[in-house]
Amino acid sequence: MPHCILEYSANVVDRPDMTRLLKEIHDALMGTGLFTLADIKSRVLRHEQYFIGDGDPDRAFVTLNVQILQGRSDEVKAQISEPALEVLKRAFPETLRQRKCSLTVQVSEIHRPSYRRN
Repeated sequence: MPHCILEYSANVVDRPDMTRLLKEIHDALMGTGLFTLADIKSRVLRHEQYFIGDGDPDRAFVTLNVQILQGRSDEVKAQISEPALEVLKRAFPETLRQRKCSLTVQVSEIHRPSYRRN
């Protein structure tokens, strides 16, 4: 744990090296001291079909969902989201300048009693 799912609209201007970006996200999460590197799993989804607000083609999004097992405090979740957001800001500077971009990080909980892994 955690599972990191990075999603973005196809109209983002920047084209970061996604492997490097995921490594930077892993590094940011490791910097919290809350996780072991071997347990962080990440993936990227580019969305070709999306509709934001009124459909203005200048609207874009980049969102990172960090899924962790339930039970962490709101303060700990903020410790996770803040450095991850800084990584995204560095990775998508032109998109932030040229588009109406929603750049977000969300820490969500995985229901511990129903979570299974092999």
